[in-house]
Amino acid sequence: MIYPGWDGGLGTSAYADPREDFIGILLNQKSLDSPSPPGVFLDFWTTACQSLGD
Repeated sequence: MIYPGWDGGLGTSAYADPREDFIGILLNQKSLDSPSPPGVFLDFWTTACQSLGD
């Protein structure tokens, strides 16, 4: 389970899961232009979660 984190309007995203000893930070250089996260955010977090395994 990924705990609540932060998706910033200037292209940052961070989440942590202390149970998995996991911290993920995504920094990009594109401001967000909608309230929905861009595809790169979704791809990054999907891959990060898959890397944790079971």
